[in-house]
Amino acid sequence: MAEAIVLDAAGQEIGGAMVFAYDGYLSNLEVYTWEDTPMAGLPAPDRLRW
Repeated sequence: MAEAIVLDAAGQEIGGAMVFAYDGYLSNLEVYTWEDTPMAGLPAPDRLRW
């Protein structure tokens, strides 16, 4: 498993992302927000802080 924090355009933390692998293959991807409104798609790679 790998986990990252999702940032908004101002660099504020707004959620997270988790990637899971099983037997060397991607098995699950979870992207979540702490905001009241859902994210409109996946965050750009430059909006992730590992």
